[in-house]
Amino acid sequence: MPFDQQQFRDQSRDAWETAARGWSAQADWWDADTRPVSDWLVEALAPRPGSRVLELAAGPGDVGLLLAERLRPGGHALLTDGADAMVAAIEARAAARGLTDVVAARTMDAEAIDVETGSLDAVACRWGYMLLADPGAALRETRRVLRSGGRVALAAWDGPKANPWLSAAAFELRERGLVAPPDPAEPGPFSWRDRAAIGARLQDAGFTDVVLDTVHFSYSHPDLDTWWARAIDLGSSLANAIAAAGAETAAAIRAGAEARIASFVAADGSVTLPAATHVASAAAV
Repeated sequence: MPFDQQQFRDQSRDAWETAARGWSAQADWWDADTRPVSDWLVEALAPRPGSRVLELAAGPGDVGLLLAERLRPGGHALLTDGADAMVAAIEARAAARGLTDVVAARTMDAEAIDVETGSLDAVACRWGYMLLADPGAALRETRRVLRSGGRVALAAWDGPKANPWLSAAAFELRERGLVAPPDPAEPGPFSWRDRAAIGARLQDAGFTDVVLDTVHFSYSHPDLDTWWARAIDLGSSLANAIAAAGAETAAAIRAGAEARIASFVAADGSVTLPAATHVASAAAV
């Protein structure tokens, strides 16, 4: 069956509306453990006081909030996501950090950015483009809203072997026939695993001065119970499978996923799972 972009958009939006509660609950931990990636993106964009910046597919807004801290006086950060519930989470976090004077949050489609052409100095998108129905359209829109010389910075996951924190439960669900194998031609967390292809996509969208790198970091959990609770909060496919399964099947799913990460469990029961993401920045011409 041909890939239906609009159906994918609708399903993705609904999934993120539902997932926003779990992401909000885990926002502080996620923000702390992913800070090496956020820091790379912020440094690549080099925001200055007075700059105008945009974060696309922001989720809880980690990168945009870091950017906003550097924009006073006179700057502005627009943090956007396709899910209303994520935007509400951004607003709450901006208020808690005292950033409401410099941050605005809006629901927005990253493939059709509702911002004036050439009006921005920087755009960040951490783990967003790869999940869009038409990432090429989103990159071209990103180029449109940037001034000449403005920069984009993005992150996209390396492959599943480099990211057991994400792939362990997914492999377990797939082997049990609870989710379909991903189509490599369709959006997904690992669909941008080819780092060189990211550079080509940026160049095709009209960017130059492309910088590519890979950031290695880790997710830390005090014990397996916390790891599993976080995996369910952040993973809609896993959460749906667990909700639909009986107690015996749910326990078997967890046991299978635990077996896949056993080598990352320390003697004291703590869990440290490696992660790797490609990062890139580029200039609008």
